Amino acid sequence: MERLCFSFARGMDLAYISHLDIMRLLLRALRRSSLPLAYSKGYNPHPRLTLALPLPLGVTAAEEFGEVFMHKPVGPEKFKHALVFQLPAALEVTGTAVLSPQLPALASQVSAARYRVFIGSGENQENLYENLGSALDSLLAKEEIIMERKKKREATYLNVRPYIYEASLYQDGAQALELSLLLKAGSSGAVSPFFVIEQLQAESTFVLPETWSWHVHREKIYKGPEEELRPLIEGMWESKWTKK
Repeated sequence: MERLCFSFARGMDLAYISHLDIMRLLLRALRRSSLPLAYSKGYNPHPRLTLALPLPLGVTAAEEFGEVFMHKPVGPEKFKHALVFQLPAALEVTGTAVLSPQLPALASQVSAARYRVFIGSGENQENLYENLGSALDSLLAKEEIIMERKKKREATYLNVRPYIYEASLYQDGAQALELSLLLKAGSSGAVSPFFVIEQLQAESTFVLPETWSWHVHREKIYKGPEEELRPLIEGMWESKWTKK
């Protein structure tokens, strides 16, 4: 049994494709590849494929991770060549490696993710920067930021302020605005970048222009506690990590 890991990038062409549809796309590509896929047990066997962290709808990504099992050795190079040949150009495989089968699943190790939020406005960009900067300072100064969650028609409330590890607003020479967010993610708890944007808007006293817009891009996925965050697959591969 061989456990293979692959990283891939998703641009705007696939930003509005749901997580389930991306899984279907990858599964169909793997089945067409003629690779010796390992299948799950049970009534409805399917290839053993998982992604580390589902990507929210409308978000692009620089580096997503998936893992898949083969019932006999293939190797990262052959795997990559066979998979890339079956994928659309908009989904770019950026790396492959063999992972140790003894390590926990990638999804169970995810603890944080970094996002870049590109903010656009056709007018009043300077005022927007100053106002959003003040709104961000006010938001981060709070001890509690309450998020409502609904499960089986019952609402629960969670303080997600501890889930916002870092948040910074930047403005480059071209007047473009960018919000950098490092947020808790994974099965142990998470906060969406869209929720943080909503809270930032609510905190603002500035009348946002009609041309206000933003685009969210996930840049990195991490593992480990907040004080010792590391790239998700750092040190996990048995073979050399092969890029592009």
